[in-house]
Amino acid sequence: MPLAGAAMINRVIAALSSSKHIARIVVCGPPELGAWTNVEFFPPAASPARSTLAFFENHDGNAPLLVTTADHALLTTEMVDHFCQHSLDQGGDLTVAMADKAKVLAAHAGTRRTGYPFRDGAWCSCNMFGMLTPKVAKLIAFWRYVEENRKKPWKVISAFGWLSLLGVILRVWTLRGAFRRGGARFGVAVSPVIMPWTDAAIDVDTLGDKALAESILSARLLPTA
Repeated sequence: MPLAGAAMINRVIAALSSSKHIARIVVCGPPELGAWTNVEFFPPAASPARSTLAFFENHDGNAPLLVTTADHALLTTEMVDHFCQHSLDQGGDLTVAMADKAKVLAAHAGTRRTGYPFRDGAWCSCNMFGMLTPKVAKLIAFWRYVEENRKKPWKVISAFGWLSLLGVILRVWTLRGAFRRGGARFGVAVSPVIMPWTDAAIDVDTLGDKALAESILSARLLPTA
């Protein structure tokens, strides 16, 4: 899809290509998507989770791996570097980019974002996942469930058990605490990477998102005083 004069996926490729942390780019999709220098292709499966699992199974030893989406049209190299560096510094098995929902809504009035409620506020996913060790393969099956229910936070949280759901309802855990608890259920270490850019939480799922993304891209081009 074109967005402000360029295909969305081109913007993602450009952000990744300029990052000091990215050594190899693999697009999960048909080669007809586009022609880029030093970009490989991998056949897609029925969903992002299945595609990621297939890549893991066919490319042993490719961790650490950054997974993001082609509709992450506002992604910048600065965001990629921030996420990758903090993921490596934190260690563990899996990192997930998150942004403060209140700040996202304050910066982008009228937008609708799915938020996960915790003791320290509601948080939005930013469509970046750091898969640091092969142990994350244990989470792929659960990721498929998340894909099917990603617009229903309570269903996702309740999949960790009724005690976890009750803990979230009562705001017992912070975001980091909940990630630690959730990862422990699968025997993996999971932690969030907090993104200071509200744009990081905006992907293009609807025409309204497309209009918002184009307005943000236009504002980025305005000269600063």
